[in-house]
Amino acid sequence: MTVLPKNHDLSDTQLVKQFVSGDSRAFSTIIHRHERHMMQAARKYGRKPEDAQDILQEALFRASRNMHLYRAEAALGTWLHKLVLNSGFDWATHRSQVEFPILNEPTIDLEKDPRLATDPLGYLDVAMTIRSAIDQLHPDQRIALILVDLGGYTVEDVAEIEGIKVGTVKSRRGRARKALRALLHADFFGPEDGSIQCESN
Repeated sequence: MTVLPKNHDLSDTQLVKQFVSGDSRAFSTIIHRHERHMMQAARKYGRKPEDAQDILQEALFRASRNMHLYRAEAALGTWLHKLVLNSGFDWATHRSQVEFPILNEPTIDLEKDPRLATDPLGYLDVAMTIRSAIDQLHPDQRIALILVDLGGYTVEDVAEIEGIKVGTVKSRRGRARKALRALLHADFFGPEDGSIQCESN
């Protein structure tokens, strides 16, 4: 038999106000009410139960720290769901490693560059350059690139996570790879036409 919190009959907005005012029990009720749906979202990123749990805990921590920023224009469940997605994306990005094969650019053969074996500072500089280039991509394209090429997710996984069509993921990823190659070519060899444009999705 499930034991309901004493304040279970309060609305989400009322619970938020109570929590912001210092009532920690209100947050426990919020968790009780929304945890199942939040975990479902977390599992889209963390395939292992322990990974999904880590993502959920991070999202709950962010919720507790930022609840005062919540505005009732959107449903609390929607706000919490977005926190889970943000936490999941950050988790996937953090665990991913930059893999040079995604560049697919024959003129920038970084893996075979002997300087990387003898010049660790140079290697670090290259890695920072790549990360900087990725940060310049259109947000939608950056997500597709990181999750598929660095995070190991399939395009079908990303389509489900983002709530979009598989073809859209493929298109965004393709545009991201093209823009990334151009950005890196400019960084290492200089822009061919004097400017680099990152296409929107």
